[in-house]
Formats: sequence, C-alpha cells, structure tokens
Amino acid sequence: MSAERMEPLWTPVEGKIHPVRRTSFLLTRTPKHHRWLASILLALLVVSIVFLVAVPWQQTVVGSGKVTSFAPEARPQTVESTISGRIVKWYVAEGAAVTKGDTIAVLADISVNFLDTNLISRLTRLRDRTFDAQEQAINVAIQRRRQSEQRYKQATASYENALVQIATARVRYDRADTLFRQNLASRRDLETAQLNLQKAMADSISSAASMNAALQDVDAFRAEEERVISQAFVAMQEADVRLANAEGRVGAGTIIAPINGTIVRISKFGAGQTVKQGEQLAVIVPTTSDQAVEIYVSGMDAAIVEPGRSVSLQFAGFPAFMFSGWQNVSVGVFHGTVKVIDAVDDGTGRFRLLVVPDSNRRDWPDRRFLRQGTDATGWVMLEEVALGYELWRRIMGFPPEFPVATKPLKAKDGKGASSAMDEKEGS
Repeated sequence: MSAERMEPLWTPVEGKIHPVRRTSFLLTRTPKHHRWLASILLALLVVSIVFLVAVPWQQTVVGSGKVTSFAPEARPQTVESTISGRIVKWYVAEGAAVTKGDTIAVLADISVNFLDTNLISRLTRLRDRTFDAQEQAINVAIQRRRQSEQRYKQATASYENALVQIATARVRYDRADTLFRQNLASRRDLETAQLNLQKAMADSISSAASMNAALQDVDAFRAEEERVISQAFVAMQEADVRLANAEGRVGAGTIIAPINGTIVRISKFGAGQTVKQGEQLAVIVPTTSDQAVEIYVSGMDAAIVEPGRSVSLQFAGFPAFMFSGWQNVSVGVFHGTVKVIDAVDDGTGRFRLLVVPDSNRRDWPDRRFLRQGTDATGWVMLEEVALGYELWRRIMGFPPEFPVATKPLKAKDGKGASSAMDEKEGS
C-alpha cells in the first residue's frame, strides 16, 4: 500500500478532519430547511389541536321554504264562485287594490230553477197569500174551539138545571106520598109526582151525556187548533225560506271582496264565460303587516328543534353572507324565532316550522319588498360545541343532539335499575 493511502483521516496535532470524513458527516446531518419545515408542521399541528378543542362552533339545522303569514286570515285567499253562472262583468283588474265589500264581478245564474226574472216578486206574493190563508185557517180553528167551549158551558148549565129539577121533583114526590098516606091527596097526584121525578132523572142523564159530548168536542177542537197552527207555522216558514233562498241566490251572483287586499291571477277573463259552483275566479292577497316564514326540515332534525329556538334567515333578493357556525361573521341575515312545529309531515317526510320575526333583533324588510312566496333559507340555532367535536360528529354521521332520553329500567320489585345494582353490589 502506498504512503499516500496510509495517511490517517484525522491528525490530533493539527486538529483537522480529512476531506473524506467531512463529506460523510455532511451526508448524515439534517438539512437546515428541513428542520424549519418540521418545526412549522409541528407548530401547525399543535395550533390545530388547540383550535379544534378551544374554538366553539354553533350547531344548526338547515331548512328551506318561503315567506308566508302566521295568521291564517292574512294568507292569500281564493275568490270562488258560489253559484254556477255566466260572467256578466268584471269590476276589477289584476293588481287592483280592493277593500272588504267591494264588488269584484257579477254572475248571471244559469240554474233552471232561477231563470225567471220575476221570481222574487212572485215568491213574495206567494208568501203573502200563504200567510193570509194560514191566518184565516187559524182564525177558523179558534172560532170552532170557542164554539165548542160555549156548547160545553150550555151543556153544563143544562146538567145543573137537571139536578135542580131532580131535587124539586123528589121533594114534590115525598110531599105527595106523605099526603097520600094521610088520605089528603089522591093516588093520581102521587103518580104524577112520581112521573115528574122519573122525567127529571132522565133529563139529567141526557144533560150529562150532552155535557160529556161537549167536553170531548172541546178537546177535539183544541187539538185541531194546535194542528192547524203547527201546519200554518210550517207553511209560513217554508214560504219564508223559499223567498230567502231565492233572494240569497240572486245576491250570490254578485262576487264581493271578503278582505282588504290586492287582486292577482284572475282565472276567468271575458264576459260570457261560464263557471261552476266552487270554481276559482281570482286570488286576493291580504293587506297586512303580519309576516312569517315556513321552512321544511327532515324528521330527524324536527325531533331536536323546539319552539323558541332562534333562527337565522336569508331571503332571496337580499344579499347576505351566512356562516352557520360563527354567527358573528354572518352579514346581511335576519333573525326569527320558531313558533310552531307541525305534528305531521307534509307527505314527503319533511316537517314544517313556522318562524316569526324576533322583536329583539332588526326588523324584517317591508312587505313591499318581502312578499309572500319569496324563497327563504333558515338556520335553526342549536347548542355550542367544540369545533373538533362537530367535525367528528359529521364524519361519523351522528345527529347534532340526542333528544330521546332512555328511561331507567324497572326491577321486578319496582325499584330502578341503579338501585337494584347498588343493592346487589352491597350484598
């Protein structure tokens, strides 16, 4: 081996490192920019962990819907035809403002029962004649009843007179019998007194029968009077109802505005078109300041929402930036409160939430700009949790909250499960 190759790699005296050894050391060292990168990544990891644990996040339930009104009478209403008829004239146009009681349209009735133009006058005369006829029938029944009462009084007086005659004939018969026994009267006088007594008794029997017959007539004519009065009342009521129905039918041809509002979407336009009973003629939007939003959420979300929850709203046409987790970052949103949660779904598994304005926050836009039917998106505010927990929950697919509380198991002796376990451990 040559002398050059035998030269040592490190000389203690001189304190120098051989070039070959210096290159090996440089290869084993971590580059400076790598150390900086590792430090930055470690710092970011620590900051991320602290951020996920310490930063709060507002849980929300998102739903979409439209602007409406909380009061049912303040929602758009349809104006329907109350009869089957033909349009004679429209008194309003689309977009016209109307007040309650204004005439919207006039219809001509096409029912065969109401084609007579003089129907009201004829029914009025028929009702008056019916009233007169029934009043006469009632007067006749009253007169018959009064006559029967008079006959009963006469029969009663005749019967009482017959009783007096019997008493008188009996006294005379006793006197004649006494005188005949004393030979002061003839037998003929006695027989005459006896005949008078028998005749008086027969007259009393006849008077009693007449009185009973008169009493039966009184009862019969009283019943007849009541029957006539009842029939007259029914006939007069039928005449009144027939006339009132005809007047109402004629008045039903005039369609009036039920509320204050604006006419929109007229269904039947030209005069001469026919409409059926109950067919929609137009839609009227009420003039009201009442506002609400109906949003729809899933069944799982509806289970964890309760009335009184705060809601952040974004309306179509109103620029806004919504960051659901951090409300302070949101700009241009409006706020409301959950008022009603429907107890049944809409047929597709979604449940409706009615949201009303929050009086403690800024007012919603005026109804001129925020009209009923405008699209809206709502975020129902839930609890605040850590941002890391929220990320973990969404990755795992868990709901924001668990509203169903598990009831404690009941032991056989009626005690709770925990009590039973404690007793078991104690024993």
